[in-house]
Amino acid sequence: MIKTTYKIAHRRIYMRKALALLLSIVIGSLAFTSSGFAAGFRLPDQDSTAMGMAGAFVGQADNPSALWYNPSGITQLDGTTVAAGVMTITPVMKHENNDGSTDVSKRTTHLPVTLFAVHKMNDQVAFGLGITNPFGLSTNWSDTSATSQVATFSKIVSIDINPNVAYKASDRLSFAIGIDYIKLEATMEKLLMGVYNFSLQGDGYGWGANAGALWKATDRLSVGLSYRSKVKIDVDGTAKVEAMGLSNSAQTNITLPDLMQVGVSYKASDNLTMNADLDYTGWSSYDKLTVTSDTIYYLTGTNTSTEEKQWKNTLTFRIGGQYKLSEQWKARAGFVYDQNPVPDDYFDTRVPDSDRQGITIGGGYANGAMTIDAAYMYLKFKNRTITNSLADDTTMTTTALNGTYTSEAHIVGVTVAYKF
Repeated sequence: MIKTTYKIAHRRIYMRKALALLLSIVIGSLAFTSSGFAAGFRLPDQDSTAMGMAGAFVGQADNPSALWYNPSGITQLDGTTVAAGVMTITPVMKHENNDGSTDVSKRTTHLPVTLFAVHKMNDQVAFGLGITNPFGLSTNWSDTSATSQVATFSKIVSIDINPNVAYKASDRLSFAIGIDYIKLEATMEKLLMGVYNFSLQGDGYGWGANAGALWKATDRLSVGLSYRSKVKIDVDGTAKVEAMGLSNSAQTNITLPDLMQVGVSYKASDNLTMNADLDYTGWSSYDKLTVTSDTIYYLTGTNTSTEEKQWKNTLTFRIGGQYKLSEQWKARAGFVYDQNPVPDDYFDTRVPDSDRQGITIGGGYANGAMTIDAAYMYLKFKNRTITNSLADDTTMTTTALNGTYTSEAHIVGVTVAYKF
């Protein structure tokens, strides 16, 4: 009886040590990222007017959301204008496993919100404040999915508080500069050994800068340029295996990519405006994830762990147009093609990314000092087949990620603006 009790106690101690080992290792294998609906986990659409034209707005930039797309455009506005908006983003993601089964990510509707306020001081100077959600969204795979040891639930939320000042140097040329304060929160979950739920939660903040320029080459043609710097986020987190009462602290940092956009806007007639943008995202800044823990990693003998990511820089092409139906009504449409930054070797189901194409439609209504704009975007992700991802090396089944991934997303946006 004593020997039996001793063996049971010994097994429990051994199990706790084994889980503590896994906990210390797995902290370094989770990235603070989740699935977004532009390249990687970026959310480029922050306004319904722009989204109605597939986000091709850098050269036009003639409403308060110019603070996000090209802040130099706020010199085109008069008085004081405030705009508030919300997006509903509904993704659908599937994984067709090689054994013939299919896993479907739980469908969730996300509601990022935006707020813009612009005040023109005089004929040359304008100030503005933008509050946006430039990175984020989530994925939620079942505990019974084939890839549950790689990822189950993932969520990232960010907020960017971005004051700007714009200066109109001449009738045809304007410049702007601003600063970015970005706050980020993340939650990641997966199964250890296919049984124990592991969670990692963290948050942090960082600072960056942005600039823009708008040149009206002619009365009908304008060219815009916008740049946002990299932002380093220092993240403090806590990892837990709740069933065993185990927890551990972890710290890491993420460098959000720099963004550059160039856009052209052409007024083909008094009623028709055509836009085209080229968008660069410097995802190569996300080359590795180094995590520091308060516990020594048993396998390495250190308190740090590094996971390679090696994401690639991407380009996005946007084209869109706006037609003025009357003094009150406008119609919009557009097309976007977006590259994927995640190489096959580093693919995992937290960011089941692929190249995508999107079509958009939208409309606007103006009545006195108030405008209401709405837009819809359908994004279709290119089917992606994975055969040998390095993320499988940390799982009990080293082919769990293999198979074909299909995704799509539906996005609806509404923005209301009022001019004082």
